[in-house]
Amino acid sequence: MRVIVLLVGLILGGCGSMYSTLQADGSSKQIIYELPEEQAFQVAFGSITQVFPGYEITEVDGPVRGYTTTFRFVLDTYTQQVMVVPAAGKAADGRAIRGYYFEVSGRGSSIIQGRVKNAELFDTVSKAAQATDKAIAVSELSRASYTGARWKQGEQGPTKRAGESDVFSQIERLKQLRDSGAITNEEFARKRKELLDRL
Repeated sequence: MRVIVLLVGLILGGCGSMYSTLQADGSSKQIIYELPEEQAFQVAFGSITQVFPGYEITEVDGPVRGYTTTFRFVLDTYTQQVMVVPAAGKAADGRAIRGYYFEVSGRGSSIIQGRVKNAELFDTVSKAAQATDKAIAVSELSRASYTGARWKQGEQGPTKRAGESDVFSQIERLKQLRDSGAITNEEFARKRKELLDRL
């Protein structure tokens, strides 16, 4: 009986995954992105829609805000979330910095495929955040509050502004060109940066 309880505990404990952009692998530095609130939510929303095209994305409105969807693999499911966390800290030069970091988590019965998609979501969020070139190492980190900017995605949301939803589809097309060898990694990186600078 103890063995069964132990196995059930291990399985249930292993059903979730969580990642954060706050701390880079192998580093003790805490990183936040000095972005306007609207852009931070665009990074999160653009990433989850890129990894889960065609899935229904739901807004998470609470003390920590973000987006969620449910990934299905055969009969199993895995709930995926990307959260935008407001934070404040001090830069190395003593400046007060206000920004955001991103947390990606998942939980469900599709343990293998769900975790793979969760890791892909985190990788996509990390790359989109790094592409902003607004990462700053901070000390004395504390949780901040949202500024009240519009963040919900939908008919009135920021991703529906003219040309903005096009940016993410253009980046996806560029990625396909790079993967097929039609353009180099350098050309892809340069063009992606140009497109993201338009946001």
